[in-house]
Amino acid sequence: MKFVKWIWRLVVVGLIYISLSLTLTSPVELKVDSTAGLVKSSINKVVDQANNSDLQMGVSFLQDSGIEDTLLSQLPKNIKLKTSYQGLNQLSTNYLANDKLTAADLNLNNDTQQEQVFNQVVLQLVNEQLRQNSDSVKQAAETYHLIYFLLIGLYILAMALALFGKKGALIPLLIAAFGSYGVLSYAAQVATSSLHESVYSGINVSLSRGLTQALITAIIAAFGCLFIRFKQNKE
Repeated sequence: MKFVKWIWRLVVVGLIYISLSLTLTSPVELKVDSTAGLVKSSINKVVDQANNSDLQMGVSFLQDSGIEDTLLSQLPKNIKLKTSYQGLNQLSTNYLANDKLTAADLNLNNDTQQEQVFNQVVLQLVNEQLRQNSDSVKQAAETYHLIYFLLIGLYILAMALALFGKKGALIPLLIAAFGSYGVLSYAAQVATSSLHESVYSGINVSLSRGLTQALITAIIAAFGCLFIRFKQNKE
């Protein structure tokens, strides 16, 4: 019987580990429905913020001559970027170290000349927004580090408690699972709203199926903890 108990416990620990792995690695997706629309919107915002008559005349010339449309037609039709809890941790680490982000940080393709030009526009816009909100962004990055390692710690605690058949494993497991999913869901909604307002209305941030699977796996593991505890009390 003891052997069967340990098998059950190991199964639950395995489920908790799978939930942790899915939580850390499943992507949050940023989709742009029109690259041309994003670039046009970004250029117009840069021009408006610069308040430079020469720059405004130059952009007007590109638009009136059709050169802008020709250049935009060579860009990819849409953009899809992916990151995760793990990726965001690395991203925030790089930002805190360098005070800016690069194309590599954002996983932007840099293969063609058109992509390089587009990436420069995106990076200029992103880094300018980060610079304007430097203090709050750095504070957010540091807070994210704490949340990231707290999340891992809660999952590890849940695995340790489940391994010894403790009912208390439910508490850190459910806090970690529902907390991580809730934080990302809220962050995705806020990011989408903010990007619509400050950058381009065709940008959407959404959670991948893997994060839902992580939550479901954690719930199954929680029932497993209750089952183990029930069998122990019965004996």
